[in-house]
Amino acid sequence: MLNYINTIALIFSGIALFIAFWQTQIAKSQLNQSKETKNETEKLLDEIKEKTSKIETISDETRKDVKEQISKLIDKQDETIKTLLNSINSPREDSQNQMIASLLPKLIENPEMMDKMMEFGNKSKK
Repeated sequence: MLNYINTIALIFSGIALFIAFWQTQIAKSQLNQSKETKNETEKLLDEIKEKTSKIETISDETRKDVKEQISKLIDKQDETIKTLLNSINSPREDSQNQMIASLLPKLIENPEMMDKMMEFGNKSKK
């Protein structure tokens, strides 16, 4: 009977030893999987950081380009407005000068007309 109990104890010990060995192998496998997962996660995080950095760089460059384009457009509009104002003022001055040049001989011949024109000019200034 004692042999029978010793044999059963030996069998249970063998089974326990097998289970312990099996659990060790499972734990090793899980540890390796966890290390692989960690490495993959770190690689993905590095890729995300790299892509985020690229996006920020592109965004900064785009902002800079947009600001430059807006500045160029504003400068062009300013130049266009100046040109328009000059072209508007220049014909008036030219036409006024031509009108004065054509009227000057008649005004010199007729001093009364010159006086009336001067009175008219003084009234329009007030």
